[in-house]
Amino acid sequence: MVFRLGFAGGPLIVGLVLGKLERTGPIVWGLPYTANLVLRQVGLVFFLAAIGTKAGPGFGATFRTGGWGLIAAGALITSLVAVAAILAGYKFLKLPMSAVMGVVSGMHTQPACLAYANQQAANELPNIWYAAVYPASMIAKIILAQIIVSFLLVS
Repeated sequence: MVFRLGFAGGPLIVGLVLGKLERTGPIVWGLPYTANLVLRQVGLVFFLAAIGTKAGPGFGATFRTGGWGLIAAGALITSLVAVAAILAGYKFLKLPMSAVMGVVSGMHTQPACLAYANQQAANELPNIWYAAVYPASMIAKIILAQIIVSFLLVS
């Protein structure tokens, strides 16, 4: 069984390591806050535009070929996980709702949800909790995708 990080996992892990180091020699691995905000918004716009233009034809084809059950199952699973996370975070862990929305956005690795949570919240909690959850969620998705593909190829 071979695991590869690819174009998503490799930069993510390098970014996490360099962020933890904060500085190596004369190089500072950080961004000023305002530059961070600008890059986040520009990146979100480009990301959503790229995803929309690439996914649109496939999404339409799925509708045309009767993939309603697959789309409904995906929506149901995503909704159930989100509701469970909201209940666990808000009711049991007693987190503020803005923090819970950051956690749910990070679990789903969804910057669009984070942008909406930031619009609704009057604080930075969505960003803080998104940043706390996102790396683990992204790494888990990469590893689980490799395991699923390896399992399907062996079977």
